[in-house]
Amino acid sequence: MLWHREYTRESSHLRVSERPENKQRWIIDEEAAAVVRRIFQMVMDGQSVNGIARTLRAEQIPIPSEHWKRIGCPVRANSYRDPYAWSATTLGYILKRPEYLGRKVLGKTVCENYKTKSTRRTMPEEQFVFEGAVPAIIDEETWHNVQRLRETKRRTPKRSNAPNRLTGLLYCADCGAKLTHHNSLVQGKYIDDAFTCSRYRAPMEDCTIHYVATQKLEAAILSAIQRISWYVRNNEQEFVQRVRKASSLRQEEAVKDCRKQIVQAKKRHAELDGLVKKLYEANATGKLPDKHFSRLLAEYDEEQAALEASMTEWQGLLDNWNADRVRMTEFIDLAKRYTDFSELTTPILNEFIEKIVVHEGNGRGKQRRQRLDFYFNFIGAFEVPADIVTPMEQEEERRQQEEQAEKEERSQVLAQVRYERYKQERREFTARKRAGLLTPEEQAEEERRLERNRAYQQKQRDKKKASQPEKPRKRSLKELAKLDGADLTPEEAERLAAHRQKKAEQHKAWRDRQKSAQPPKPQQRTLKELARCAEAGLPLTLEEAERLEAHRNRKKAALQDLKARAETDPVAAAELAQQRAQQSEAVKKSRQKMYADAAAGDPEAQARYERMLAARRENYHRKKQAEAEAAQVS
Repeated sequence: MLWHREYTRESSHLRVSERPENKQRWIIDEEAAAVVRRIFQMVMDGQSVNGIARTLRAEQIPIPSEHWKRIGCPVRANSYRDPYAWSATTLGYILKRPEYLGRKVLGKTVCENYKTKSTRRTMPEEQFVFEGAVPAIIDEETWHNVQRLRETKRRTPKRSNAPNRLTGLLYCADCGAKLTHHNSLVQGKYIDDAFTCSRYRAPMEDCTIHYVATQKLEAAILSAIQRISWYVRNNEQEFVQRVRKASSLRQEEAVKDCRKQIVQAKKRHAELDGLVKKLYEANATGKLPDKHFSRLLAEYDEEQAALEASMTEWQGLLDNWNADRVRMTEFIDLAKRYTDFSELTTPILNEFIEKIVVHEGNGRGKQRRQRLDFYFNFIGAFEVPADIVTPMEQEEERRQQEEQAEKEERSQVLAQVRYERYKQERREFTARKRAGLLTPEEQAEEERRLERNRAYQQKQRDKKKASQPEKPRKRSLKELAKLDGADLTPEEAERLAAHRQKKAEQHKAWRDRQKSAQPPKPQQRTLKELARCAEAGLPLTLEEAERLEAHRNRKKAALQDLKARAETDPVAAAELAQQRAQQSEAVKKSRQKMYADAAAGDPEAQARYERMLAARRENYHRKKQAEAEAAQVS
């Protein structure tokens, strides 16, 4: 009994004040209220109902009937033997009483037959609930969390003293069923502590396993709570905006519009009331016929009904917005209430987490990735922006990096020790093998090992060969040389060019070897030197004169041929023009150089300059003589 008045009636748990003015006043029984609050908190801490009963009995806390008896209230069940024998039924009745929220519930039973006086318990929708009629003992948040936790049956595993605290919070993302906790010894080596979908391998509704390890899941939950709590404390305004956007609530402008519409609708409703009153007066005085009166009254009634429906809708939107704003405030207060999130405790888990939706994982081993959707109390699903990095995450990342570095260093040391030991064993084995000291068993084992290695290597070669596409047959170099550019692929043309270059290099190396084996020949002068000697009037050998003459004849023949082709071929004409331009440029440069050398006092250049002047004078006189002979003939 938690509430009492001052003198006893027939009711078993109420006391009424003797003073008439305080007759409806309820007073909390603080001794019993403390026990009830503790029971609710123990449920929030993750204890089972039977565990709570054992704790209360061990602490010698009296049951409700014994407490009523001690404070002098009537007791219905007076046949109990142990005043401290708490049961799961009693605790379940306490945990589901709505009066602890401040609600007064009437009409819990109804008489179905007044003759037989038979009664039945009513449904919740048939009862009369009065909010705030009695003082509240339990806050609404704790009440709803306890009801949610009691909806799931929790069974204690064989190797544990209590059921897992995550039971009832995990839901499958594919089928919507709850995940089941497994805590079994696998092959006598390790304990598989994890959750799987309850419909996995079910006879009627089969689903995938949705396996998630308990340890990793708790770490993810703690990280999510740390992130959202830090985000709320440091970015409260941004958090509120994001929650409103995520829950698709109307913003401030929409709320102002709703309020404006409600004010206008109320004003119009009042105007319609005045019009209806005037309408009745006009009809009563005979100014308005009954026909028009009925029509106008129906129109006014229809308009008023529409206004009332619209006002109800707008007011509902406002109430929802205010309720959501209050729930956001409650979550902000909850996040600010806790300061230490270094460990995931059961109260933190039950107060923050409403449910977790588990998706199927992808990958295996360290590459396995799995999505978890967290639904928080008061705000539902919410994700902190990915670019936010909390100090706890930075510290955790630093710690993991240090642990990983220590683990890798330790692994490298152990691997090096194993490798050195293996090398030493192999050296000793090889020495005994070379000395012929192996036993027949060791010899047979060595043969089998070598055979396995050969088979494995052959298998790898075959596998590699099978994985590669079959290469087309290559044509031989002789076939490519016969084609010589016709129907050759770029690769074949490259092969042929590389082969020819290789052959040319080999032939050049052979010629160099042949030349080095023969006696050196006298050095021959170049054609330029021979032409220079001929111009200077120096003597030439017969062989050098023939070489120079043959060279000039070839140049002259090539020039004549190019001139003949230039008459009909534009390409040859362009080549001839280019050759003449180059020759003219070369002559110009040669003369400029000769002028500069002659001015500098070079004897050879001066001699050349004198010969050039003599040749020009001779050509000039020859030309004049030819012109005079032509004039005489004509």
